[in-house]
Amino acid sequence: MSLVHVLGVVCFISVIYSAEGACKGCVTIDEFSFEKVLPQFEVTLLKFDDAYPYGDKHNAFVNVASEIADNKNIIVGQVGIKYYGENDNVDFSKRFGVNSKEDLPALRLFVQGEDEPFVYAKGMPWTEDDIKTFIRGHTTIYLGLPGCLEAFDKLALKFVSSSDQKSIVKKAEKEAEKLKAEKDKDSAKAYIKYMNLVVERGASFVNQEITRLKNLLSKVSEKKKAEISHRINILMSFKAPGQKTEL
Repeated sequence: MSLVHVLGVVCFISVIYSAEGACKGCVTIDEFSFEKVLPQFEVTLLKFDDAYPYGDKHNAFVNVASEIADNKNIIVGQVGIKYYGENDNVDFSKRFGVNSKEDLPALRLFVQGEDEPFVYAKGMPWTEDDIKTFIRGHTTIYLGLPGCLEAFDKLALKFVSSSDQKSIVKKAEKEAEKLKAEKDKDSAKAYIKYMNLVVERGASFVNQEITRLKNLLSKVSEKKKAEISHRINILMSFKAPGQKTEL
């Protein structure tokens, strides 16, 4: 094999790694930088992974990091682990329950005011929307999910804590009148529909409806799955940060 051919292969591998490994908006974290970075941000999302990460899960993480790179309240970091040589970050990762290569990749969400990080459960689906839902579920950081509208997400949060929920419904109806795009109008109708159902049936409706819709996902067409997923995303907007979904 010629030297030119060898160099070509090396360059090709480098290009593949740089495309998959790069993480816009990420910082590299180790046991020394961790304590310096953590107090500076309201929220810190860390991915513990192989020192040279790649694959679908890493790409999903990279895309989320890129999307929230401009948000000054959250920092996204990577902890690269080597189970060989100097065993980089092995002891550090064990502090947060990442004990072996079998635990990789792992996500930990650090929120100011909380004593322990929130753990992204092992075996959970690992897509961009799943990671964003994880962040949204434990913080006040706004991350739009498919089918959601920022103004209505904020109204939904106000709605669940309001002593005058009917007044929030009226605000939502007025906000809906401003919308132009049909898909946005459809989403707004769903928010308003769910608000009225909560008024009628109580707060427990939200978890019950999420469970019902999730049970339907495996029984419908791909097109219908997308519609149902959007409805689930909208319902998640009615849950305060840290509130669990009962399944």
